[in-house]
Amino acid sequence: MKLHDPADHVWTAQQDEELKLQLANGRSVNEIALRMKRSPLAVRTRVNKLGIREVKEG
Repeated sequence: MKLHDPADHVWTAQQDEELKLQLANGRSVNEIALRMKRSPLAVRTRVNKLGIREVKEG
């Protein structure tokens, strides 16, 4: 049984903007992951892909 479809986890432009906003507001990777229903690893990976350098851990 397939638990999830990888296409469900594609980042949209709107989610990228939300991620940037959350980071700008000082949210940590873990907080953002919870809010966006993604893993901390997924958030860190996306931050790196977007070329964002300042990321609070924890």
